[in-house]
Amino acid sequence: MDALLKRCGIHLSTRQLDQLWAYHQLLRQHDAELNLTRIHNFENMVIKLYADSILPALQTALPSPLMDLGSGPGMPGIPLKIFLPELELLLAESRRPRIDFLKMAVKELALSGIEVIERGIAPDFERPVAGVITRAVEPMADTLARVAGCLEQHGTVIFMKGPHCDDEIEAAGRALGDAYALQADIPYQIPQTPHRRRWCATVGRPSGFP
Repeated sequence: MDALLKRCGIHLSTRQLDQLWAYHQLLRQHDAELNLTRIHNFENMVIKLYADSILPALQTALPSPLMDLGSGPGMPGIPLKIFLPELELLLAESRRPRIDFLKMAVKELALSGIEVIERGIAPDFERPVAGVITRAVEPMADTLARVAGCLEQHGTVIFMKGPHCDDEIEAAGRALGDAYALQADIPYQIPQTPHRRRWCATVGRPSGFP
């Protein structure tokens, strides 16, 4: 695991590696019962799940408190929390089996400054956060509308997407251009792999979404 992460430019301490390995073991142990991930090959899990979850933290300073929207089994939130222990993190998930898994993982990994939000996020959720990050597949416009009640003034929403999301960006601009501005749109490749990704960030509530 350490060698694969270093290949991606990610360097963890011994404690961080132990925590990430423990998280990996929990995913392995409970995946058959809870259907936590469709990725099962070890190298692919490290690269496509853990490394890709951490890479945004190498590209930008993440806002805190940060909400992982639609966290599922804890990605990108738990790998990010292991990498940035000082990050205040909320894991938002609505499905009970995955909520229970997240709570167990947080306890087993002895993570502090992290909370599981046991509900779907809608505009009526008003607990303020400085940023939102998500790997969820729903359209960007839907996500931006969903977090309107909790995102602080000029808060950041970070989308972790595949390479072909131009239509989503354009649709978000048409629907919510008065509320959000596109701040970054960065295509990248997971280092030393063929896997292409795209990292987009919007800033909340100024006008001028391109």
